Amino acid sequence: MDREFIFRHWYADMYERFENQTDDVEFLLEHLGEHAPGATLNILEAACGGGRLAVPLAKAGHSVTGFDADERMLLKCVNRSRGLANLRVYRADGVTTDWGSGYDLVVLGGNILINIRTDNDYEQAQRLFIGKAAKALRVGGHAWLDFDLYADPAAVFGGLRESSYFAGTDDLGNSGRSVSYGGVYNPVTRICAGTNHIELTLNTGERLVRPEVWRKHIPTREQVFGWLGEAGLAVERTYKNLTAAPLPNPLDEDCRRATIWARKI
Repeated sequence: MDREFIFRHWYADMYERFENQTDDVEFLLEHLGEHAPGATLNILEAACGGGRLAVPLAKAGHSVTGFDADERMLLKCVNRSRGLANLRVYRADGVTTDWGSGYDLVVLGGNILINIRTDNDYEQAQRLFIGKAAKALRVGGHAWLDFDLYADPAAVFGGLRESSYFAGTDDLGNSGRSVSYGGVYNPVTRICAGTNHIELTLNTGERLVRPEVWRKHIPTREQVFGWLGEAGLAVERTYKNLTAAPLPNPLDEDCRRATIWARKI
């Protein structure tokens, strides 16, 4: 029995079931309708997962390429995209592989900037993602970044408390839940670290537990803008909390989400 397959399959199933919000998808499509009306864009989505963004972009008529390191999530994307000849996905690690070139738009959505997984420096991985997005664009093409951004990260990412984010039974009949015990935030390194686990009861009755230690680097507005400029990307528009309001500087207390539209110069 491949226990890793069981855990990853269950997680992919739960992720697709519960991470199904559409507000960011609708916001991106609305933005493209305003800033690229009638255009058929050649789009790359990094860490496309199950296609929550990629599939609607393809259904809107764009030519979409997506990659992800998790083959189970990609299988979800393939299943959702049947009949869409304009959507191509492949397995790749965004940190270690080349992203190609010549795209009109590169999408770093779904909070991937915060959720990058790496064995190395998380801050440098975020900087690398933005640099690779720029290299994948044609001159004049655009990058779309959408990620969590708070004035006081400690209030959001710090604190020890037990919670369960996903719970349910997958299509193989394995049931369980993911359990988190919160995180500890370091305001100097801007690293939040914590522990969680997945506990499953298999369709055979066997119980399994997989522990995990996680780390996230919470970048500042200034860091992200600096990485964009360093990569040759000029910020044209910013949005606060998926609204028309621009991202404030300094950030105000009700800021939760940053969206950035930047052009390759």
